[in-house]
Amino acid sequence: MNDELNNDINHNHNQQQPEILLLQQQGLIDAQNVNDKLLNNAAAAPSPWFISLLFGFSGVFASLFFIGFLTLILDNTGLLDSTLALFIIGAILSISGGFLFYNARLRHSAFWDSLAFAITLAGQGYIAYALLASEITEPLNIMLLLLVQLLMTVVIPNFIYRLLSATLALSCLFYLLNYYHLSEASLGLLALITSVTHLQRYRLAAFIPHKWRMNALEIINAIGYASAYVLLSVSVYFIAAEYGNSFDSYGEAFSYNYYLAQGLLTLASLYAAYLILKRYHIKLSSAAGLLISAAIIILGVVSIYVSGLLATSLIIIIATANSQRVLLGLAIIALVGYIFWYYYQLDTSLLVKSASMLVIAIALLLLRWLLIKGYFAHIKPSANDNQERLS
Repeated sequence: MNDELNNDINHNHNQQQPEILLLQQQGLIDAQNVNDKLLNNAAAAPSPWFISLLFGFSGVFASLFFIGFLTLILDNTGLLDSTLALFIIGAILSISGGFLFYNARLRHSAFWDSLAFAITLAGQGYIAYALLASEITEPLNIMLLLLVQLLMTVVIPNFIYRLLSATLALSCLFYLLNYYHLSEASLGLLALITSVTHLQRYRLAAFIPHKWRMNALEIINAIGYASAYVLLSVSVYFIAAEYGNSFDSYGEAFSYNYYLAQGLLTLASLYAAYLILKRYHIKLSSAAGLLISAAIIILGVVSIYVSGLLATSLIIIIATANSQRVLLGLAIIALVGYIFWYYYQLDTSLLVKSASMLVIAIALLLLRWLLIKGYFAHIKPSANDNQERLS
């Protein structure tokens, strides 16, 4: 039995050796004790991702029951009416949950992760309620909530929780941009964050000290997935708000400059294309780069009023470039849903929409075929750029 385990560990180590060498060459991990860490991780046999996800959901549901139980006690004692008391209770629960998360990481226990989820989410719920229901005026309370969620994203050593905190932090950022009448910058800023965190994460981690780099990579990865999810949601928000007449910017009529917003999103998409082409040592001013830039600009122009097409296409390209299957599946589902939602809006004839979508699809397929056959058939990324594809 022990011999079989050692053989499996050695086999996994041999498979991971090229990736480890790449990370060591870039100075992202220390060469010392790498083999011992691999053996410890393999022997620990962590739970599969879907088991961890199920325990995460159980932690969310447990936190709801825990909040309900604790709220009844606080209501009977009168502490529920005190903003300071709620903030202190939330801080205590959050700190306790953080220690449980660190304990769960040391023990490799999904149960401790679920328990830490329940306690930490309950604490964050009380802090959010204390900030939003207190006498602190907007937008100061939203700014404080944004800072708290950024702190939890950095401190809590759990990817699922970091993903939730980063999503809430970016949602607060979107709210603040809307509050200051900068809604047009939302799509471009979120697309830029998505591009940088997914395509430049190892270069960003290079500025972090060695002992914190692996933790920084996990934080950047969580922010990247959260920004992609928020980008997919925000790209539909303005369109739905305009058609539904549900967007009321503090008593003012809905006002949104589609041309400016789409222009910023197109610029962010061009930057993402530049980063991807850079891996293959292809300049944006080359023939292939100009064709890709023209395709992005054309797609941005024809989808001015349906910005979700460009946003989801951007995420699909980033996911394909990094071989991120989860992100790719999320983007494809969002794209299909967005197309169905847009197609059945009764603002334009369905025949016109069908023809326009058919022309765009044919043009993009022909461009893809031309690029692959004429430029990318014999081009491979260098060893230094392969690290961006490692998850």
